[in-house]
Amino acid sequence: MIVEIPGEITFSRTYNIPPIPVRLPLIARARTLGQAAVTAIAWGLMMPTLVLFVMLLWYAAVAADSGGSTLVLGALAFLLLCFMPRALFGLEDFTRAGPTLVVDADGVTDGRSGQTIRWTDVAAARLVRGKAASVRLSLRTPLPPRPLFDRGGTGLLGRRAPDAYTVDITHLDVRQHVLGQTMLARVVAHGGRVER
Repeated sequence: MIVEIPGEITFSRTYNIPPIPVRLPLIARARTLGQAAVTAIAWGLMMPTLVLFVMLLWYAAVAADSGGSTLVLGALAFLLLCFMPRALFGLEDFTRAGPTLVVDADGVTDGRSGQTIRWTDVAAARLVRGKAASVRLSLRTPLPPRPLFDRGGTGLLGRRAPDAYTVDITHLDVRQHVLGQTMLARVVAHGGRVER
């Protein structure tokens, strides 16, 4: 099956852009070099924090200084919680053997979370650009609850509403424009709407 999506606007071409034909299923794998760099940075930030956390925990237990050590330990524990999921998810992406994301005629399969979402279950979709590009899917039927550090989440530490799912389209070997617009086209083809 071939889907036509709008062409990508560039600095040199802003009008009369031909559509891009996309053959389904569209299979995207993790970019290993980019993922390795992001993972190395996250691990590089996490490991010194972990070492300092253990050293200060030992110092607080031995010296029993409840004043400044507690504040420092709390700050380090917070930093560790912020960097550890990214480092672990990056390591998981780097070592994954199968595809990371599969967009086909029936739905999208997110290999990062193991979730398959059918296009008929999607009420609306929206491209989200922030720290990372993603497609936010508003679902007609809620998904069962998932663990705290689960992919496909929004907000703090991956928590998500049961009727929403976020598909991360960064650090993949297929361009973000192609992935995002293909998903939006499939949502519209199955009766959903695109939010701006």
